[in-house]
Amino acid sequence: MDSLMGRLSVGLNVLGIALLVGAAGGLAEEPKAKTTYDDHVKPILRQKCFACHNPDKKSGDLDLTNYTTLMAGGGSGAVISAGDPGGSYLYMLITHEGQPYMPPESPKLGDDLLETVRKWIEGGALENAGSEAKVAAKPKFEMALQTAPSQRPSVIPMPGRMVLEPVLRTRALSAVVALATSPWAPLAAVGGPQQVLLYNTQTLELLGVLPFPEGTPYVLKFSRNGALLLAGGGIGGQSGRAIVWNVANGQRVFEIGDDLDSVLAADISSDQTLIAMGGPQRVVRVYSTKDGQRVYEMRKHTDWITSLEFSPDSVLLASGDRNGGVIVCEAPTGRDYLTLSGHTAAISGVSWRGDSNVVGTCSEDGTIRLWEMENGNQIKNWGAHGGGASSLEFARDGRIVSSGRDRVVKLWDANGGQQRAFEAFGDLALRASICDETNRVIGGDWSGAIRVWNAADGAKIGELTTNPPTLAERLAAATQAVTARQTEQQPLAQALLAATTALDGAKSQLAAAQNAVQAAEQKVAASTEKLNGVKQAVAKAKSDSDAAQQAVVTLESSVTMLMDACGKCQQAKEKAPGDAELADIAAKILALAQARSAGLEAQRKAAAEKAGLTEAAGKDLAAFEKDAADATAAMTAARAQADLMAAAVKPAEEQAAKARAAADAANAAVDEAQKQVQRWQGEIEFAKQQAAAATAPAPAPAK
Repeated sequence: MDSLMGRLSVGLNVLGIALLVGAAGGLAEEPKAKTTYDDHVKPILRQKCFACHNPDKKSGDLDLTNYTTLMAGGGSGAVISAGDPGGSYLYMLITHEGQPYMPPESPKLGDDLLETVRKWIEGGALENAGSEAKVAAKPKFEMALQTAPSQRPSVIPMPGRMVLEPVLRTRALSAVVALATSPWAPLAAVGGPQQVLLYNTQTLELLGVLPFPEGTPYVLKFSRNGALLLAGGGIGGQSGRAIVWNVANGQRVFEIGDDLDSVLAADISSDQTLIAMGGPQRVVRVYSTKDGQRVYEMRKHTDWITSLEFSPDSVLLASGDRNGGVIVCEAPTGRDYLTLSGHTAAISGVSWRGDSNVVGTCSEDGTIRLWEMENGNQIKNWGAHGGGASSLEFARDGRIVSSGRDRVVKLWDANGGQQRAFEAFGDLALRASICDETNRVIGGDWSGAIRVWNAADGAKIGELTTNPPTLAERLAAATQAVTARQTEQQPLAQALLAATTALDGAKSQLAAAQNAVQAAEQKVAASTEKLNGVKQAVAKAKSDSDAAQQAVVTLESSVTMLMDACGKCQQAKEKAPGDAELADIAAKILALAQARSAGLEAQRKAAAEKAGLTEAAGKDLAAFEKDAADATAAMTAARAQADLMAAAVKPAEEQAAKARAAADAANAAVDEAQKQVQRWQGEIEFAKQQAAAATAPAPAPAK
């Protein structure tokens, strides 16, 4: 089909293509009306897309400013498949059936706009009203890339939303016979009966289920750019076929082969022009992806073909058989190139190093051998697995991962030195692959166990399964989980309430104790202030009393001396009765003595009063000192109580925090469980919608 290249290989370079159809006003489905590029699509492209997709700025190497360049597509292929909207990469992105969703960082276009674009493509992607649709024949498959990819794609292919309903749910796990990882994305593909499962290697989450009604897939290979996934398989002794899916949207884009036995080995060339298949019929058949026609057959093998792979540069094709033979031929023509002899038992794996100069093979003879492609010489061989090796694969950096009958998956350096042997399986290790994007090794065994390890340290990260639960089982489990989480939530909520109540009580008691401390401190301050005032009063009273007493002592001495002087003057006056001057002096001294004696009595009375005041002040001081001491003691007790309350608050806070963390975790668990219920309900509805769309009749072609 003309669009297949646009769907498959355009994934490398046309990240912005879906902007094309950022809006596409539609015509009503009128029998004779034509939806054309000039009249309906170009005006919208001018508004939405020309800024990035024009002759001067070709985002994705795509120019949308005229019909010719639009239909020519981008640097890696076409983006429009006339007559096939579902096969047009552009339409797939704007309907959000594939990633990256377009327009970027914008909601999906309205249904009327999408319908217009759909009708334009379905009507033949006409240029103008005078154009005639040319959509009579079934489109050809054009998956070819212009060059073999060797660099990281600008758009990393990852699955969009896909149906997660298993095609088949079995009672027991099936052996892991098909396993592959994307070269550029955290993506793994695992084969199971009638289905291929896509897993995110980072989260280990199931991303999609690809139906394989042809039987059991025995080989899985991602294309070198990661945009395609090839599965080969079938029903033993009955039929064999190879299927190619678009990784982004899970759509089948190629079906080839009609063998009478299962396909055991298959690969797609890195330029995506060829698909090679082999199996019990001992023939390597190579088909063109352009038209599905067989290009050639290579019949040099003498036993079942068990493994094959194109070189990364698409120049050579190496294949191995059950008899230990390894043949290298020219990929485009099938002409002989080399026969690699050395293995003594069945070939179980073939893998090319990234530079295409070295091919590695492993065998049931237990060895891994590396061959250079100039002369076909062995450059390295070593015993890798006792009992036999079952698979090998080159990593992007040249390391090698392998598995074997010794139940062990191993990681080797580029020279064959063992870097790590991972935890042994319980049964034969059948397949191993390394995800370059996450540096994780994935291995599977005969019992169906699939383990994921960290390549750096060998730690087991998790497990995958070939037999995932049905959506109904997932919904039932999620519903039960909600009930269980709610049951766990209730006592934790009660514990949180109790802890919060206890914390509030402790904080309330602490606040009361702190208030009591504040009141006690205020009382101590007031008592201290009063006590200081009383002390000052006592000191003043004592000072006044002491001064009065000193004055009494002084007066007593002077009065005594005056009285003595008065007596002597009286005696002198009596001896000199006629001495008027002496009589006058004696009278004055007597008057002074009498006056001083009267003052002494008054001073004695004042001293007694001041002594009484001092005694009273002393009694007041003792009372105030007692009050101050009592207030200080009360303050000390209040502070001690506050310290006790503060000490009680901390464990209460810790307990409340612990209870809150547990309750929050329980609430989050309930929310997550409810989200899971909603998720699986949504997935069930989505699966129903996809099933209905798959069985709906195709719309009548526009006339």
